[in-house]
Amino acid sequence: MNALNPHDHRLGDVLRVQGSLNVDLIMVRRDDFLTCSREETASQIAKRNTDQYSYLPLTDKEGHVLGLYYARRWFTAPAPETPIGDDFQPLSEQILIGADASIFDFIRQADTHPINLVVSESRITGLVSIYDLQKLPVRASLFALVTSFEMTMAVVIERLWKTTDEWLALISENRREKIRTPLQQAKRDDAYVSDIAFTQFADKKTILCKSGIAKDIGHSETKLKSILDHIEKLRNMLAHANDYATTEGSAQAVCETVRDIYDLRRKLLCLVED
Repeated sequence: MNALNPHDHRLGDVLRVQGSLNVDLIMVRRDDFLTCSREETASQIAKRNTDQYSYLPLTDKEGHVLGLYYARRWFTAPAPETPIGDDFQPLSEQILIGADASIFDFIRQADTHPINLVVSESRITGLVSIYDLQKLPVRASLFALVTSFEMTMAVVIERLWKTTDEWLALISENRREKIRTPLQQAKRDDAYVSDIAFTQFADKKTILCKSGIAKDIGHSETKLKSILDHIEKLRNMLAHANDYATTEGSAQAVCETVRDIYDLRRKLLCLVED
């Protein structure tokens, strides 16, 4: 089974880069933990959490991690005198992730499990949360993911349409001219790669939405366009260095878009499998 063009090893290269970036690149290391104990109260923690860590590991007297305390809720409201021991999340599989796990293993579930303790061998070595999505390794990972998805779009278009004129007919005359001019220049300069390489993300989106393939992958055209619009929005924010996950809501939206990318890429590639 070969879902990619045999000559297009570039997509595989991008996918390998994407998978090589792990959560240990973005985690808060154990030595930097601000911890709390069972006996402390929420009010006491609020006073000494001057750096406003959203989550604090709760430890026993020997320094063993027992669970997590959610401190962020008291950033904008008075903290009560409730003992931390009565109000923390005990250790469970839901809040553990391996240090060698891909950043995307975390992102794809971070909107429902926004905090994970990072485990290496038999020891907790760090902590990663949804608020870490703004860190540089995540930006690099996301850009690799979106790039690989755009390359997938290109592969699918090249394999579903036998000639360039067929897919060009699905975009506006204005966009066709903006593609043909640099394409012809590239051929004169011996810098030609492929016709599809001269399209923008928005062109590929238009081609796929107007092609009628939405029903083949279980979506309406409106749903397909909505998913691609969100992917394009994330792509543009990443490309122009805008803040894409500065709030919990925007970070959750990133998680949803990442899941959509994985799902849609799988469905698109199924259309062109040999």
